[in-house]
Amino acid sequence: MNRNGCAYMVGIAIINYKTFQKTIECINSIRNTIMSDYKIYLLENGSNNESASILKEAYIDADDVELIISDKNHGYARGNNICINKMLEDGCDIAVISNNDIICSDNAIDLLIEDLKNNNDYIIFGPRIISSDGIFQNSVKERRYTNFEYLKKSTYLANFFKKEITQENKKIEIINKKIDVSWVSGAFFACDLTKMREIDFFDKNTFLFFEEYILSEKAIKKGYKLGYDPNAIVVHYHAVSTGGGLNVVSKKFADKSEMYYFKTYTNKSKIFRLVLRMIRSLEVLYTFGKRKEWKSIKYYFSREA
Repeated sequence: MNRNGCAYMVGIAIINYKTFQKTIECINSIRNTIMSDYKIYLLENGSNNESASILKEAYIDADDVELIISDKNHGYARGNNICINKMLEDGCDIAVISNNDIICSDNAIDLLIEDLKNNNDYIIFGPRIISSDGIFQNSVKERRYTNFEYLKKSTYLANFFKKEITQENKKIEIINKKIDVSWVSGAFFACDLTKMREIDFFDKNTFLFFEEYILSEKAIKKGYKLGYDPNAIVVHYHAVSTGGGLNVVSKKFADKSEMYYFKTYTNKSKIFRLVLRMIRSLEVLYTFGKRKEWKSIKYYFSREA
C-alpha cells in the first residue's frame, strides 16, 4: 500500500537500442517473475534498424507494455526520464530502471519494492547482479572512494591493484543481508518516484555513463539513503545494451560524463581532474594505438560530440 492507502503501482523503464531480442527476453523475465501491479514503459531509442517494427508487433496489444518510439537516441539519462514522466502521468509510486540486457530472477523486483515500502529513508535499492555465466558482478560501493582509491580502482591503474580490488569484490559478494551503500549500479535498481522528483530525476546533461554516480550524489546530498539487497538477484549480459566491448565512441562519452560528474557534483580539485584526464588520454593512446586504430584516436581528441 502507498501513503494514501492504495495499492502501489510500479513502472518499469526499459530502453531498447538495436538489441530488440534482448529486450524481449528481459520483458519475458519480468512477466514470469513479478507479482506486483506493474506497467513496462519501453522506449525504442532511435535504433535505426528493425527494432521499432518488431517491438510494435510484439507489444501492440499488450496491456502491460507501453511502447514509446523515438526516431532520436536520447541516451540513458534523458531516455529514462521520458519513461519516468510517463510513469508519473499514470500515477506510479515506484520505478524500476532496467537495462534491456537484464534477466530477472523470481521475486527480484518484488523484494526491491518491499524494501522501499518498508524503509522510508531510502530512495534506491539495488539487487545482487551476476553475469550470464554465474560470476558475481560488484554493483554497489559501500562508501565513496578517496582520490587515490578512485584512480587505482577505476582506471587502467587497476591492473596494478588487482589483488586489492578482488578482495573488495569478495567482501561485497559474501554480504547476505540488506546494507546501506553510497552507489548503486544503473544497470538495474528500484527507486521511490516521489523522492526522485525531489532530486530532479536523472541529469539530462549526460548521454551515457556516470548517471548513477550523479544520482547517488544528488540523493545523498538531499539526505536520502541508498540500499543493497543481495536476496534480489538479476542476471546481466554486460555491455549488450551499449553495443558490447570497448569502442572509442563509448569511451569518449564515458570520459566526458566522468569529468562532468566530478566538476559539477563533487569537490574534487582541478589537480585531481587533470591527473584523471591525463590517465584517460593515455588509456586511449595505449588501447587504440595497440590496435593501430589511428582514426579512433583522432576522433577521441577531436571536439566532435
